Amino acid sequence: MTATPRDAVTAWWQAMQDRDPEALARLTLPDYLASGGPAGRSAGRAALVAEATAFFAEARIDEWAVDGMEVREYGDAAVCSYDWRESGVHLGVSFVMRGLATDVLIRRDGGWRHLAHHVSALPDTAGDETDPGHGRRER
Repeated sequence: MTATPRDAVTAWWQAMQDRDPEALARLTLPDYLASGGPAGRSAGRAALVAEATAFFAEARIDEWAVDGMEVREYGDAAVCSYDWRESGVHLGVSFVMRGLATDVLIRRDGGWRHLAHHVSALPDTAGDETDPGHGRRER
């Protein structure tokens, strides 16, 4: 279970690497919203699962990192803002991506679940030693 908002964010990225749409479904609320990802904007847990399943059929994430996470809790709601980085293969071509993300989480049924996820991509700095998230996972 996701005991903290930070745990929920980490579990999200691990589910992406594990190619596990069922884990993503468990980590989200039914009225989940997403913006900024491959589909641009989507609404609902079912849309997330469908998009993730399609992505997993064509791609894999080999490494990911979350760094510089700021968490603000307001009772049973939390906002997490962080830098992210991922690398993998899509349709046989290697990729490296990085960006900024903001997640809104709600505490429900003993754990934190995603209500909203927004990502903004930034130019890649692969191999740049000044990139603080390069090759690290936040735990």
